[in-house]
Amino acid sequence: MSRSYLDKDYFRRKFPRRSLHQKVGVLSRGKYFLGDSEEIGEGGISIVTEFVLAVDSELVLNIQIPGGDFVSVRACVKSVKKIESARVAHGLSFENLPFNYRRQIRSFVSARLASQGAAA
Repeated sequence: MSRSYLDKDYFRRKFPRRSLHQKVGVLSRGKYFLGDSEEIGEGGISIVTEFVLAVDSELVLNIQIPGGDFVSVRACVKSVKKIESARVAHGLSFENLPFNYRRQIRSFVSARLASQGAAA
């Protein structure tokens, strides 16, 4: 997917991301539900749910880092966008992500570069 320089998110992201399609457990305001992840990076993750989460709300995510650990991490909702009639995309920022999890995510994201280079 080619990004235009007019895309605001192109400049806002501090870390590269990689597509990740798996279920993610979400605990928000005492309620637990599942969402679908879209992308992940060291700074955060994007998920799609049936529920609208308030911007700046805090939650706990249960995710399986590909090739790494199953973790529970704190996150903050940074953006909300309705994408379908009953689905909402959320941009989440990780809060105090431990270094070892950050390194596992970095390894997953950077692995695409190595696999793309090998395919060429």
